[in-house]
Amino acid sequence: MNGRLSDGGVYWESDLSNAIEMNILNLPEDRPLPGRIRPVPYVIVADAAFSLSTHIMKPYPFRGLPHEQKIFNYRTSRARRIVKNTFGILANRFRILLHTIPLKPDKAKIIIQACCALHNFLRAELNKTYMGNNPDADIDRRYRFVYGLSRQQSRRPRTEALRIREEFKEYFNGCGSVPWQNDMICDIL
Repeated sequence: MNGRLSDGGVYWESDLSNAIEMNILNLPEDRPLPGRIRPVPYVIVADAAFSLSTHIMKPYPFRGLPHEQKIFNYRTSRARRIVKNTFGILANRFRILLHTIPLKPDKAKIIIQACCALHNFLRAELNKTYMGNNPDADIDRRYRFVYGLSRQQSRRPRTEALRIREEFKEYFNGCGSVPWQNDMICDIL
């Protein structure tokens, strides 16, 4: 059964999802984005395979989007790419993470937690030599945002989740904009 669930399905069946929904993770209080007034919760950026919720931000559907929604999708795609790159760094340092861990989930969880703790320790203690330097930091010019992601989930998001996504969209298109985002959207049209 493990191989039959989508990423979104795995998330909704996970302890993490339950802990977020039951508000037992001690996440920081909702607060406004810089330069904004309306408080928003801390969110996990996800792709189109996930359902939109108050703590899961996913892109807008990909057909006929206005410019502001394209900017939102680009910015969340960029955040997801950074997370994937971070996991890639972790997995290449602790190569057991490159493949399925042939243990029961409770043992695999301990190994993953140990890798994260060791990585954080080494990063704090040996920051320059452990992490190295990246002179090619402008990854956006090399790795373009891809519109062809998977289908949207049929589960209808709550009004609050839609409001939160709109607040992020307004932020990304207003005081939280970055100089290159319009160029990136123009490059992919």
